[in-house]
Amino acid sequence: MSNSKIILKIAEVALSSVITIIVATYFFSIPLGFILMFLTKEASSLIASKVKVLMIFFAIDFWFPLRINLGTLFIILLLIYLTCLIASWKLEVPFHKAILNPKLFFKNWLTSMPLISSALLIALIFLQNIQESHGIPTGSIQFQNPYEALFSLAYSPIIEEIGFRISFIGVISMLYCLNSIKRFSFSKTSILKILSLAFLFPDKTKQIIGINNIKENGWIKGIKLGEWIIIILTSIVFGLAHYLAGSGWEIGKVSSASLAGLIFSLVYIRYGIHAPILLHWFFNYYSYVYDLAVEKQFLTLTTSTLISEFTLILGILTIGFFIIEFIVKSLQFISFRKIP
Repeated sequence: MSNSKIILKIAEVALSSVITIIVATYFFSIPLGFILMFLTKEASSLIASKVKVLMIFFAIDFWFPLRINLGTLFIILLLIYLTCLIASWKLEVPFHKAILNPKLFFKNWLTSMPLISSALLIALIFLQNIQESHGIPTGSIQFQNPYEALFSLAYSPIIEEIGFRISFIGVISMLYCLNSIKRFSFSKTSILKILSLAFLFPDKTKQIIGINNIKENGWIKGIKLGEWIIIILTSIVFGLAHYLAGSGWEIGKVSSASLAGLIFSLVYIRYGIHAPILLHWFFNYYSYVYDLAVEKQFLTLTTSTLISEFTLILGILTIGFFIIEFIVKSLQFISFRKIP
């Protein structure tokens, strides 16, 4: 084996190891959040309180009349995230197989999530720094206590993804697939199954019914013009909602939240309903729970620092890889066009 192949193999093993470590921290964050919320005296009064249930559909708030114990609701949220993580492990190419081959990384959401989330984090940090250097503030949300923040950051990814993304794009996906199967003679039961699948897994449904999809045809051909329009519109609405809510975010949050919303939308279409929920969860709950654990001395600062450094390094490498790949493909395209 040549030196270059040995170096490449070492790099692949190192990358797989880093991804595996980060994925392990995803799973560990679930019981960590439970411990912080239920085994600390400071949170006892909060988890015993009753709260109204808020859901968002098509960017409209719906408050349910029933009140539920906050601790119970927090457990339900943690179970939803755990379910999403398990689904991410199993769907398409299973994680334990995809992690062994870099060519399969983007065939599984759990192997691709550390790459996409870290790259998006770097992009958002860069964007916000550029804006703030030109006097455009991002702002921040202030909470009365850290446990209220932990609950809010666990709650918001689910209701916001359903309300600003999944409800819109999911319905468009259902209508698009319904229109595409008109020429076939499906039973009503089969049509209902296809529509349900189109809402949960848009790209997989496209593959099943034999129309252009991201997995087989790429991001450009695999997403229809109507889908691109709704993706862009919902992303902008998502960005504006952060600013207009008056919760502490400033005008600079519009662009960064819109960019995040764009990526959330794309991973929803490609991987399914669990993907944007987990990616949003990464920026809310996951990024906060380790800081809180250090603050309350459940973890050492070294542990939190290592997780942050692994994430940032992985983000820089991922962006670098995408840039190099884009340059190489562009040069190949130019060379191909020059051939008579």
